Formats: sequence, structure tokens, C-alpha cells
Amino acid sequence: MSVLGERRRGLAAWALERMLDEARALSLDRLLAVCAVDNVASVKVIERCGGVFEGIGDTPFGPARRYWIDLQRGQ
Repeated sequence: MSVLGERRRGLAAWALERMLDEARALSLDRLLAVCAVDNVASVKVIERCGGVFEGIGDTPFGPARRYWIDLQRGQ
């Protein structure tokens, strides 16, 4: 869900980067990011943050794109 007036300001990328920082602080090696197959904005954010497409899987909410983000990259 998003607020129309707040779109395209980089807030989702900022939030995902903070989440990745927290995951690194927990010494996680990688993180799985999932979004709806038709959510182009989320795909762009995940890929911009280093997400590597794994495939499409079923969820209780319908098909979803699966991305792995390597938390060791750049360290």
C-alpha cells in the first residue's frame, strides 16, 4: 500500500535499505524479498537494492516474484 502523494520520492528504497542494515546487524547473509508479479514499482526498488530474481512462486495472495539480496555484497 502507498500514499499517492508520497510515490516516486525514494521512500520505499530508503525503507528497504534500513531493513537490509538491520538484517546485516543480525549477521544474516541474505534476505528474501517478495512482491506481486504486477508490482513494477516494487520490482524496481528490490532490484535497485541488489535483488537477484529467483523466480515466481505461489503465495496465499497469488503469484509473487522472489528475489534474493546478498547482504555480504560490498563489505
